[in-house]
Amino acid sequence: MSDENMKKKLKIGLVGLGVVGKSVYEILLNQKEIFQEKIPVELELVAVSSRSRKNFVDEKKVKFVADPLDLVLDKEIDIIIEVVGNIANIQELWVEALKNGKKIITANKALFATKGFEMAKLAQENDSHIAFEASCAAAIPIVKMFKEAFAANKIKTFCGILNGTSNYILTKMKNEKIDFSVALKQAQEAGYAESDPVFDVEGIDTAHKLTILAAIASSTKPQFDNVYVEGITKITIDDINFADEFGYKIKLLGIYKNDGEALIQVVYPAFVSKDSRIASVDDSFNAVFTQGSNCGDSFVVGRGAGGFETASAIIADLIDMACKRYSYEFGVKVENLKTAKIKKIQERKGKYFLRVSFDKNSKKDMILSNEFLEKIAAQQSYFYEKNDRIFCGIITDKIVEEDFLTAFQELVGVDDRHFIRVEEI
Repeated sequence: MSDENMKKKLKIGLVGLGVVGKSVYEILLNQKEIFQEKIPVELELVAVSSRSRKNFVDEKKVKFVADPLDLVLDKEIDIIIEVVGNIANIQELWVEALKNGKKIITANKALFATKGFEMAKLAQENDSHIAFEASCAAAIPIVKMFKEAFAANKIKTFCGILNGTSNYILTKMKNEKIDFSVALKQAQEAGYAESDPVFDVEGIDTAHKLTILAAIASSTKPQFDNVYVEGITKITIDDINFADEFGYKIKLLGIYKNDGEALIQVVYPAFVSKDSRIASVDDSFNAVFTQGSNCGDSFVVGRGAGGFETASAIIADLIDMACKRYSYEFGVKVENLKTAKIKKIQERKGKYFLRVSFDKNSKKDMILSNEFLEKIAAQQSYFYEKNDRIFCGIITDKIVEEDFLTAFQELVGVDDRHFIRVEEI
C-alpha cells in the first residue's frame, strides 16, 4: 500500500445516536486499529446528527449537526451511515443523499423492504450504492452470503429465525412455563423488547427482513405487501406444553421457497422438531437455514440484534466500500429484477397442530367426531384436563391449508380453538 493511497480519506456522516449509532461512533473513534490496516484509505467520522444526544458527541473530534439533511448537502462527506429507522423522516434523507452522490450504509430494514427497489434504482442512476448488511440479521453476514457466497446457486429455500425479541419470548415461555404477557414484560425489562413491541411480536420485523432476503435470493423486486404475516401474540402456554408433548418447539419463522414458477414468502410461528438444528437456537439468537442448488445445505447462527453486533455489520459494509468491494443492491441490475408470482398461504400443503378446549361435561366424540378428524387428516392426539376443562391437541397429516381451514371453521361446540403450522426443517 503506497503512502499516496494512505493519505486518501473517506469522510463519514453518522445519522442517529441510539444504541446502534453510539456503537458505530465508538468503533470509528476508538477502535480503528482493528481495521484501518485492512483498507487502502483512511476512514474519518467528521459529523454526527441526532435529535437529542448532542452531549454524547466529543465536538473536539467530531462536528455535531442538528439537521441530518445538512450532512447530505455537505460536499466534504462521502458516506452517510443511517441508523434511525423511521421511514417517514428518513426516506427524504436517502433520496437527497443518493441524488448528491453519497453512498448509504443502513440498518433500516423497514424502508429497504418497502422502498428498496426505488432506492436501488436511484442509487444506480446516480452511480452510488446502498449497503444494508446490518438490516437483516446484524452480526450474521447473511446478505453477503446470499449475494456473494451463494452467487453460483439457485436458492431453493431458506428458513430463518430473524427476530431475537420473539425468540427470546418463546424461549422464556417454554423454559419458565409462563404466559406470553409475562414473558413480554421480562423481555422489555431486559432490553430485548421495545416499549411498543408490535413490529417484533406481530412478525412485521421478520417480514421486512424476509422481503429483502427473498428479493436477493430470487433476483426479483421486493414485495413486502405480498408476505403473509402472523406473529406470536396468540401463542399460549398450552400451545407450548402441547408442542413439548408432541416432540416440538415453537419458533417464529420467516420462510422462502422457490419452485421455479412462484415464490412462497411467509412469516408465522411454527412447530419445529426438537431434533432439528433450528429448534436448538434459543434466547435472542438468530439463525438461517439455506438450500442452494450447488452448495447444498447451509446453517448459520449468531446475534441478530444489539448495539455492537449491528455496528459490526455496518463497519463491515464500510470496509467493503473503502475497498470498492460491493455489488448491486439485490444482486443484479435493477432493470433485471423481475416481478415474482407469489403463492397464497391457502395453497400451502403441510401438517398442522390444532388446539381445542371445552367443558369436561361436553360429549367429546360429538365435538371431535370421526368425520371431523378425517377431514383434518388427524394423525396424533393428546388430551388433558385442567380447571374442569378438557384440552385437546391434534397433529394432522399433510393437508392443503384451504381444506384444513374449511374444516377448522366448521368446528362447533368448543369455546377455544387455535392452530399452528408444523414445519419439517
